[in-house]
Amino acid sequence: MRLNVNILGADDIIKKFGSMADKALNVSDKVTETYTRNMANTSGHMAPVESGDLRNSIIASPKRIKVGVWEYGSTLQYARRQEYEHKSKKGFIRRSVWKNREAYREALRREMTKL
Repeated sequence: MRLNVNILGADDIIKKFGSMADKALNVSDKVTETYTRNMANTSGHMAPVESGDLRNSIIASPKRIKVGVWEYGSTLQYARRQEYEHKSKKGFIRRSVWKNREAYREALRREMTKL
């Protein structure tokens, strides 16, 4: 299944705002990077620790997909199982995202109003 989403008029708005649109994208990218790294650190420190590999893989994982889009997580095979099934520490990534979501939104609002 494929889903196409087309925002009509977005190109016109970007053309009208020119450098302001670029500046807004760069500002949002920096805020997103900051919060992605913060969430990765928090998630890593809340993760269950036996060898430290899971913690380290999460903390080192943030990467930029494109401007304004960042991701983090772990490539370890057992990471998903730990996130969803660990008896006392499950949900460490989800809890970190939840705890940071309002602060992230507020930081974006604050930085965008400065433009």
